[in-house]
Amino acid sequence: MDGRPTIAQIAQIAGVSVPTVSKVLNGRADVAQPTRERIEHIIEEYGFVRNRAARALRKGKTGLVDLILPRLDDEYFMPILEGASQVLSEAGVRMVLTSTHHQAEEEVQRIDMITDHSTDGIMVVLPSEEAIEHLERSGLPFVLIHNQGGPRPTTPAVMITSWEGGFDATTYLINLGHQRIAYIGKTASARDAIERIAAYRAALDVAHLPIDPQLQCAGNFNEADGYRATRELLELPEPPTAIFAGNDRQAAGVYRALHEMGKRVPDDMSVIGFDNLPYTEIMNPPLTTVHVPRLELGRAAATMLLRVINGEELEMPRVVLPTHFIKRQSCQPLSH
Repeated sequence: MDGRPTIAQIAQIAGVSVPTVSKVLNGRADVAQPTRERIEHIIEEYGFVRNRAARALRKGKTGLVDLILPRLDDEYFMPILEGASQVLSEAGVRMVLTSTHHQAEEEVQRIDMITDHSTDGIMVVLPSEEAIEHLERSGLPFVLIHNQGGPRPTTPAVMITSWEGGFDATTYLINLGHQRIAYIGKTASARDAIERIAAYRAALDVAHLPIDPQLQCAGNFNEADGYRATRELLELPEPPTAIFAGNDRQAAGVYRALHEMGKRVPDDMSVIGFDNLPYTEIMNPPLTTVHVPRLELGRAAATMLLRVINGEELEMPRVVLPTHFIKRQSCQPLSH
């Protein structure tokens, strides 16, 4: 065979069914001992990709890991879930999903419920500072995705280059000739959000443009806040000519407000979002935005967690994945 065999190939070599191999990998007791020993021998001999997970399971592991998400029905989190699922499935580990509904208290309660060693490890998306402290006290392996708390250089975490993405977005608008550029999302508490508005201010400063407090709008990364902020911006004596929305959801609210007020994108207002959610390509016009590698976030976090569970040392506890700018049709030079 080229490379390591699949679970189906292991089953074929052992002369058993795929479910039987899966039972052995997951530590199930309902497999005859001779069959179990034959399968384990083949796994070791051929270097099956799940062999480390299988050995760990035989040492008393549960074969389960938890993924805690703010929401299960949010298109932003779905690729993270998919990426983590791919890696865990390849390792023969099952995943348990939990939603906190963006409630910090519920997040802590969920962590306390699952840190009774009924799981081998935990991944948490957008954990609060309190949640991180609970994880650290639990003694269980964990990995953070999009940390909301302060910087922890030695804590396993996967992040993105939010500052660089925000700087690129603002600089793009400046290079198009825009000087009055608004930002929506300054009150969002996530670390990524803080980095985006910091990058927005830095880009204006580099271009020697004034940082107008009236153009920095509150917003918690939802459509309603983008809508509200845009209506307030258009009522200013000197409205902006461009809007950088801290995420694509807010940008959708910007579009709706502009449409209701008889303004066109990009003729009357240039707009940029952040995240590159699927619907941004079919917005009218398609939204210029910053791509976040969400599938890779999930894969990287799950890979790190499996290594920690297996007692391996992480050369880089903090993995930072790059964002990249996507130019579409929602921006144009100010001279137009």
